[in-house]
Amino acid sequence: MSIALTNLNETLPVSAGAIASRPLIDLPGDLKLVLFAMDAGQEISAHSAPFPATVLCISGKLEVMVEDVWTTLNPGERQDLPKGLPHGVKAAEPSHWLLTMLRGK
Repeated sequence: MSIALTNLNETLPVSAGAIASRPLIDLPGDLKLVLFAMDAGQEISAHSAPFPATVLCISGKLEVMVEDVWTTLNPGERQDLPKGLPHGVKAAEPSHWLLTMLRGK
């Protein structure tokens, strides 16, 4: 299976005041890869998951919280989200990012 993303704004544009997502890979009980587009100031509130995940900033700037500790991510930087720990994501500027969920772990 091959996914060609040549233009993020065509694949999933950043919309004013919104959060959008598009699953790219979904292997039940294993891997799920989701592309997100978030406008500045938009936030996914703190929650936890029963599996580990990773946030990879593709464009823009993100603030990622793990257990009440916030980290700034610039393009090319990532943050691990350990299973069971509270985490959240906030866009400091219009951003694209990938969420990798390792549901089999």
